[in-house]
Amino acid sequence: MTALRCLVVGETLVDIVDGVPHPGGSPMNIAVGLSRLGLPTRLLTRIGDDAHGRMLEEHLAREGVAVPAASIRAGEPTSRAIAVIGADGSAAYDFDIDWDLPEPVAIAEAADAEIIHVGSLGAALEPGAAAVRAMLATVPSGTLRTYDPNIRPALLGPRDAAVGRVEAIMAASHVVKLSEEDAEWLYPSRSIDDVLARVLESGARVAVVTKGGEGCVTAIAGAGEPMARRASAVTVVDTIGAGDAFMSGLVYGMVSARLVPALTADLVRLDADDRRKLDRATEVALASAAIAVSRAGAAPPRLDELGRGSVT
Repeated sequence: MTALRCLVVGETLVDIVDGVPHPGGSPMNIAVGLSRLGLPTRLLTRIGDDAHGRMLEEHLAREGVAVPAASIRAGEPTSRAIAVIGADGSAAYDFDIDWDLPEPVAIAEAADAEIIHVGSLGAALEPGAAAVRAMLATVPSGTLRTYDPNIRPALLGPRDAAVGRVEAIMAASHVVKLSEEDAEWLYPSRSIDDVLARVLESGARVAVVTKGGEGCVTAIAGAGEPMARRASAVTVVDTIGAGDAFMSGLVYGMVSARLVPALTADLVRLDADDRRKLDRATEVALASAAIAVSRAGAAPPRLDELGRGSVT
């Protein structure tokens, strides 16, 4: 498998669970997941130079994730999310976050990436979200662009403007992954099939809605009916980072299946073999999420836990 260069853009923060700080933030979790699966990964983010920031830097260094110098902010605090774990293992968050990103820095960092993932608050929270949109407008057409909005409504301001920002990133992305909660917030009372169709109409080539322990539904532009796939049964410890592990597993699955050229081509015509490869990549994503929820905290799998080798 060719190890394509990945750039992840978005927030990094400290998750405080039962008073204990842990590295967190959806984009950071995805960057760690990609690195653990063997993909060279950089994380363009915002980290303060306080004690929490130093913990995050050390964590990313241990995980092999490169952090551009522009991501470290002298004299600024590190963003936080206080997590409360429910009886069913689900997590709710109270955020204290700032997100800004200089547009020239974002464009420069994206120039040599072969895969760019943007996500969560980093793609929707101003003023940094404007730089993310400008960055995506500059990258070559052959660069795979993936997006997980991981929507946090309380932080996004007026709803109509927030939906517009999310849809703008969808339109600039090849692959969009939504949770059921994301789908319901964006398009209330719409069926999952309708939501998937709306995402594809925006310009994405692949759209996925995850359904927690039930699995996921995937749709491909021009390829007929959506495909449902069930998740394996697993004992859930907590769901922190589950969607992020799914996302990093999906990207790895697509890379190892050598699907990137097909998904980024100017004229997308996925044949039956390509669709089978995408289905297998989705299996990898579900397996990645299952491993993550079976242990505490955001803990995406390493390659040997998924099984070495290609999904082809």
